[in-house]
Amino acid sequence: MSEAKISNYSEIGKLNTVIIHEPGAEMENMTPETAHEVLYDDILTLDLALREHAQLSGVLNKVTENVLEFKTLLPDVLEDPKVKLDLLQDVCALHGHNELVDDLMSFDAADLSTQLFQGTLLKKNTLERYISPSRHAIPPLPNAFFTRDAVMCVYDKTIIGSMAHRVRLTEALLLKSIFNNHPKLKGQGFHFDGTKRKSEQLTIEGGDLLVIRDDLLVIGYSERTSARAIDRMAEKLSLGRENLDIVVVELPKIRATIHLDMIFTMLDVDTVMNFAPLITGAGKCKAFHLSCTNGKINYINEYSGLPKALRLFGLELNFVNCGGDNPFSQEREQWTSGANFFTFAPGHVIGYKHNKATLEALNKAGFEIVDANDIITDKVQLPKGKAAVAMDGSELSRGGGGCRCMTMPVHRDAVNW
Repeated sequence: MSEAKISNYSEIGKLNTVIIHEPGAEMENMTPETAHEVLYDDILTLDLALREHAQLSGVLNKVTENVLEFKTLLPDVLEDPKVKLDLLQDVCALHGHNELVDDLMSFDAADLSTQLFQGTLLKKNTLERYISPSRHAIPPLPNAFFTRDAVMCVYDKTIIGSMAHRVRLTEALLLKSIFNNHPKLKGQGFHFDGTKRKSEQLTIEGGDLLVIRDDLLVIGYSERTSARAIDRMAEKLSLGRENLDIVVVELPKIRATIHLDMIFTMLDVDTVMNFAPLITGAGKCKAFHLSCTNGKINYINEYSGLPKALRLFGLELNFVNCGGDNPFSQEREQWTSGANFFTFAPGHVIGYKHNKATLEALNKAGFEIVDANDIITDKVQLPKGKAAVAMDGSELSRGGGGCRCMTMPVHRDAVNW
């Protein structure tokens, strides 16, 4: 089994290797009353979500060489008894149920993988547990199909997410074990391991980190990513570098903008998708430029918005508006992940079909709109020019994310800027 080298120096380079996760029973392992425990606003229907996610995986398998599945990678590493024990000890300790280690060790690798995704029920054998509203000792992982959040491939190594909510730390532990031990991915090291954080004030998730190019990152200071974590990233990622520029965008700490990629994604070398009210409009988010050298921040400057800050680095961008030019459509389609596109080659992107005003805006900006099923069935070929693949996603978007959230690039080709 050949190793999948980590190489990710942009948001838009041609995709060669990516990790995704097909939703499983964990998606329905909640009730309206318990949905908030796993960060959901509502309960989702698995059959609908599976049909939609099949379009994402189907398109990716047409356009890239190596589509890896989270739930396939995990059983592979669980075949090693030591890896299995170490992981279970970490997961059970995280949730305060060390007594479950021996029981879970008795599962074979495939069944244990399924169990870890679906969650382990809480035995109601004490009064405290009996009256507890929680059904699970180890919670299910309905957010696992958002593979972007818990691990980030940046340059030649990974960052293991320091998740803002404990319920998502299990995902980070599972993915850390995969990157440490899987024959396709192991041995390449971490810039930072967020599962070993010593402070609750140090949180970072992948939806907030955009690799623009080798010397430039854009990071969201958000509900999920803290200022302390951004300082740590500046330190870690600039080690051995004469220059690394980081532009930080200060997001409102609200549900609609949990991550930067919910309001800003790269589509091409000169084109971005944005939620205008917070990126280019009168209420645009403040931006900060951190100039870094070999593990240190040299200075910090503040700017009125992201576009002005990016112009410092020669990026004169075309801003396509999520929801088009109508403020009403902008608000609605941002909420349904209209700005959250995934770029699998320069000018080739995939996003949700139900955000019609956003697709119209893309079409006006020169992107040919292509239906995902037509690509999957070879009814049409992907155009050589700019193209936006439109997939069904009404159910998936109710989970709070879009195509960028559901894809974690491991290897991309370099981009000529």
